[in-house]
Amino acid sequence: MKFARTVNKYKYSIPPWPKDGNLGDCIQSLAVENIYKKAGIDPKELLLINRDEVRSYGGPKAALIMQGWFADYANVFHFPLSKNILPIFIGFHLNPVNHTREKFIWRNIIPEIKCFEPVGCRDRNTRNFLLKLGIKAYFSACLTLAFDKREEAYVNNGKTFIVDLDKNALSCIPQQILDKSDFSISHRYYFDEYPLTDKGAEDFEMKARETLRRYKSEANLVITSKIHAAMPCIAMGIPVIFITDNPDNERFDVIDGIIPVYHCKDINQINWAPKAAEITELKNAIVENAVAQIKKLQNKGGDAEALLCRAKLEKIAEQLEKAPRRLHRRPIAISLKLLKRELRVRALWHIRRLFNLLRL
Repeated sequence: MKFARTVNKYKYSIPPWPKDGNLGDCIQSLAVENIYKKAGIDPKELLLINRDEVRSYGGPKAALIMQGWFADYANVFHFPLSKNILPIFIGFHLNPVNHTREKFIWRNIIPEIKCFEPVGCRDRNTRNFLLKLGIKAYFSACLTLAFDKREEAYVNNGKTFIVDLDKNALSCIPQQILDKSDFSISHRYYFDEYPLTDKGAEDFEMKARETLRRYKSEANLVITSKIHAAMPCIAMGIPVIFITDNPDNERFDVIDGIIPVYHCKDINQINWAPKAAEITELKNAIVENAVAQIKKLQNKGGDAEALLCRAKLEKIAEQLEKAPRRLHRRPIAISLKLLKRELRVRALWHIRRLFNLLRL
């Protein structure tokens, strides 16, 4: 069995494309590489599959860990997957942008996904959506939480990095912290040319590796609105403050119970000198769950081992869900928007089921 990970050569058709990308996509790919290493697989042996071509991939058949962001965006819809891809659903996020979830239902992608149950979801929001469709799913968390912890809790002459803070979030940072902070890291990456060449994608990923190295060797505190700045730093044992203008974003529940998700209105409740989050138990469970699924495909482990590892992870995740989540009230407008989306999805799901029954 060949194994693969994604690379990020965007195929978006947005004219004119702004020639920029998100290092968080590459960081997730590197997190998958890290898991393969822990499973004893040499990264050099991995096939590389462009995330935005998982539907049209025509290379050798391979198992692909589906960690990452998937959606219908700029004429790229990731489903149905190529028949040459055997998906390992861990860290899977299905974004609702552009009515992706409605299209997921209407285009009848559900039977395909059910063939690979249970689906390990990066966030609880994706898990809950799939469960409502009758797909067995669980919260696998994000593999970026499985990077190795650095040896020292603090580094000499360490920096406070402010990384891609939302506009309003930035305005609430105390001046004494701003004056001593380093703004030299951003997860926004600008390409020399687009569409990306192989060299462009390689440079993109090298920048992500360098960014992770800088966090590990230079950071004593990271203040950010980016979950893929926050989670690798949490994994490495670096204190993180997460502040966002949109705390109700469905992607952010992945860090619920690990660190607070602050809004600028929470300024009086923010601890500006936090300790690093302790996630050893969670991290071990994330790794064990992923490695067990890889070994199963290698015929080095069975269903029982994979089930035990998943059950352990779900138990830890359940405890995290019990932790207090919300420091502020959700705006009525946001609640109504989410309710409208929920009702739309439910209605479409019932229509799709009826349509399938009538075709029998």
